[in-house]
Amino acid sequence: MKNKLYRASITLPNGKRKWIRSVSQEGLEQKKQELLTQIGAGLDVSDNSTFGEYAALWLRVYKVPYLRQNSLLAIENVLNNHIYPYLRDVPLKKVNQIQIQLVIASVSKMSKSLNNKVVQVLRGIFNAAVDNNLIAKSPVPATLRIGGKTTQEEIPLTAEQSQRLLDATRGTRAYLFCLLALQTGMRRGELCGLMWSDVDFPAGVIHVRHNALLTNAQTTVSDALKTSAAVRDIPIPPTLFAELVKERKGAKGLYVLHMENGKPLSKSSLKCLLQMIENRTVDDPADLWTTAPHSKVVRTLDFHVHPHQLRHTYITRLFESGLDIKEIQYLAGHATVNMTLRVYTHYQHESRQQSTAQKVCAAFG
Repeated sequence: MKNKLYRASITLPNGKRKWIRSVSQEGLEQKKQELLTQIGAGLDVSDNSTFGEYAALWLRVYKVPYLRQNSLLAIENVLNNHIYPYLRDVPLKKVNQIQIQLVIASVSKMSKSLNNKVVQVLRGIFNAAVDNNLIAKSPVPATLRIGGKTTQEEIPLTAEQSQRLLDATRGTRAYLFCLLALQTGMRRGELCGLMWSDVDFPAGVIHVRHNALLTNAQTTVSDALKTSAAVRDIPIPPTLFAELVKERKGAKGLYVLHMENGKPLSKSSLKCLLQMIENRTVDDPADLWTTAPHSKVVRTLDFHVHPHQLRHTYITRLFESGLDIKEIQYLAGHATVNMTLRVYTHYQHESRQQSTAQKVCAAFG
């Protein structure tokens, strides 16, 4: 004997009726209340809603109220560039495992971190859809074949490389950027958001209190740092102190690193600044002292540089100086000591290799 099936309908905001069913009157009432709650929250519960429509609502309801702008932009980037091209117009209920695997396959040659982020976003969207009774089961399988390249380990610059970088950029806008990064270890957003009011000359410290969010449209500076641990006071070494004093005298605006109009660096101006460094780099050491294409810039660097590598270099120098690991965690603005230990592990490995090489050479010298 078949169980009795209870049915009811609810009129959706678009005027259509949605039927709900349950094997009990209590279950029917519960589903009805859940559906009304979802409609009240602005969720599209119609049977023909697309993945793109639901993903936009998921972002607004589940992410916007809780995440910092940087984190939201990262999710939007994943959706716009890697997921929407495959799933935007597909009805939510018709997305299947093969389509999910196609999305994953499309980023398999990219970084492992991006692969994990794509899977994380997909799981979040479809798990929410299951919780909202919009689909019966998530099409994202528990076990996915995830590709991605392991991010190349960041190798800090040596003291000699650091000095060569500063010598190569001296006289350009990139010089102060490099000097700040090497001698404070500040993150890119913290460097771009650094204000003269944060530089405490009498105390000889930089108060890290601002962060810049650089997008194609604009640069937004706020006190929304990456974590609460990012709020810190960093001692200013003598070389940097002298350079900041010199820069302060001719400062045009509020920001230490700025464009010609005194405003904070835009995304494009930062790219140009970093290009100044790249123009001084060669891929083949045999090409040292050659000029960059279409310029008179002399290429004197046989190593490539990116902002986070300079931060990594700063932390390594702190280890070499003998500072306590908790002190280094504070100066780096790491939320957990484990983040600092990852750099320390690399430092120990490099030190051990150098020590071993010296002992081997001495043994056979």
